[in-house]
Amino acid sequence: MVVVMASIAAGCSSAGTRRLTARDDRLGAGPRSIVQLGDSIASGEGTLYGYTYDSTKKEWTGGDVNAPWPPPYPDCHVSDDAYGKVVARAFSSDFHQYACTGASFASGIVAPEIVSGKTRRPAEFGDWSTKQNLNADYDAAKPDLVLVTLGADDVVFSDIVEDCIKNGYKHYWAPRLYPLECVDDNPGPTVKKDYFDFKPTLKKNYSTLGTWIQDRAKANNVPIPKIVFTTYANPLPKKGADCADINYLYGDQVDYLTSLLQDMNGIIKSTIKDLNKRYPGVAVTDIEKAYQAEDIDHRWCTNDPWAYGLSIYKVSEPSSFYSLAPFHPTPAGQRAIADAVIPTVANLFRTAYPVDTTSTTTPAPPGG
Repeated sequence: MVVVMASIAAGCSSAGTRRLTARDDRLGAGPRSIVQLGDSIASGEGTLYGYTYDSTKKEWTGGDVNAPWPPPYPDCHVSDDAYGKVVARAFSSDFHQYACTGASFASGIVAPEIVSGKTRRPAEFGDWSTKQNLNADYDAAKPDLVLVTLGADDVVFSDIVEDCIKNGYKHYWAPRLYPLECVDDNPGPTVKKDYFDFKPTLKKNYSTLGTWIQDRAKANNVPIPKIVFTTYANPLPKKGADCADINYLYGDQVDYLTSLLQDMNGIIKSTIKDLNKRYPGVAVTDIEKAYQAEDIDHRWCTNDPWAYGLSIYKVSEPSSFYSLAPFHPTPAGQRAIADAVIPTVANLFRTAYPVDTTSTTTPAPPGG
């Protein structure tokens, strides 16, 4: 059985009714021009397929894998539901979307993203060290804020999950011949190669991109933009949960994938905090628990998950396995990510922060 998995990962398409609040009159203006860099979480992958959730059966239904995506790079699967777009609407900022599904640092950020020999889109940023593949649109946007969600495709999380499923399938039929992989005591070769062996490079890539953004602004003699990196939201359910979205995985595999996600998020947070010591305008928003708003669980196997699940894949519908939606935020999930990012942006800009009166979460005010 061939499973085409989406990479992990991380609102409503409307910004809702908002009001501005401020603690004092010393707060400045918010961002005027926002650039989004990154992968499928940042592009809005999954939100335009048209899936709906059956809360009684706890599974995803409907959807069209051939649903059209907007130009100029339709294979990037860009959506207006993407969290960066929501953030831009909140601050009434111009928004420039360069994120693309499947993007990694090497294939997408630094160089054109090429998939199966086809260029999905030109480089989102370019290689600042060699001045090759530089994105002229990035310079024209003159960003004062750059949002970055990156890393899941660098460690090829989609391959990791797919191999976990394939191993679990073989283990079910021949447990002695195929010991269960993707667990604490037996991660398996794919996890070792794609994740653990790549971890040092992943950490370096975050630092490199943050530094390049700063250096590019200095070289172009423009104000240095603020930078907000995000971690990845965790859609995997709590221990012991049972529903169609995790039927392809053993419980121990679900727990292990959660631990890998948490480890990657730890790398992002520690790297950006180190970078912040050199560049105070760089911050990280931890969205790992974005699907657990106000003590209400919106992970898989709940009544209202904020991320598409594996039940989208149906053996009776072979084309469903080509969907890239699983693991990606629904419009509500994208909105939850935006709700987490907005206070970070407000803190960096020392500005009044927008409060969405229709939101399920309330951003914290700018710090002192």
